[in-house]
Amino acid sequence: MGNVEQLARPALIRAVVVNHDTSPWTELVIRSSYAQHPGLDLALTVYDNASTDDRAGLLRAVDEYGVPLVPSGFTTRTENNSHGEILRRFVLDPANADCSYFLFLDTDVCFTRQGTIEQMRAALDSEEKAFGAGPRMSWDGERETPTERERAKASRLFDRRLHPACALVRNTPLFRAVVQEVGMSCVSYLWATSSQYLDTFELTTSVMRTHGLHHIVVPDALVLHAFGVSYPNDWENTLPEKVERRDGWLSYFRSTAAKDTWNSPCR
Repeated sequence: MGNVEQLARPALIRAVVVNHDTSPWTELVIRSSYAQHPGLDLALTVYDNASTDDRAGLLRAVDEYGVPLVPSGFTTRTENNSHGEILRRFVLDPANADCSYFLFLDTDVCFTRQGTIEQMRAALDSEEKAFGAGPRMSWDGERETPTERERAKASRLFDRRLHPACALVRNTPLFRAVVQEVGMSCVSYLWATSSQYLDTFELTTSVMRTHGLHHIVVPDALVLHAFGVSYPNDWENTLPEKVERRDGWLSYFRSTAAKDTWNSPCR
């Protein structure tokens, strides 16, 4: 089930992903994180929502890379979205207090290029007033998501919040205090004549802005983000294509060639 002693070893970057009956996707984010960032001081933890899907590949990956697989305390039948609360617990875990950065990853993210996290870190370190950095997102890992639908959603994807699909955040006392008091979960504002939904990490981003800090999106950093594989949504007609692409990358990263060279299996 992975080397739990990893939690006791200080790491430059502490990363977290939540498995929600998405075990093949979670295996992919593990494998791509380590294969595309050799030598990076990265410690990844997987929190599992009592998943009941086929975890064989995931279990092989956590053993291979020494990744802790930790029960989240929630299940796939939890009434509300538990994602933000799990991220909050990760940030506030004393075992993670000494890291330099937190890296939040969605289960359906894949690093298709080498050095993406280093790019994000360099960009973040170059802006004193930035609290976090994220990449551009793509359905295929090679081109930024091009559809009109996604362009219309750009505000939610990139502007209104640092998207927790792939977010590198400085570990500062201020950030931990905001997470302690505000959390990272979705919220609903009930105004006098309207309501407003804020997605995971959106309120957190807004509160960081009140301290004069902002987030950045790194133009040259790109990740594959399949979007919406954990929950029923109106993109279900695209799921077979996403699964085919996922399995292509899984096959690639499972091979020994993935440790030595990079060549997209989807080209």
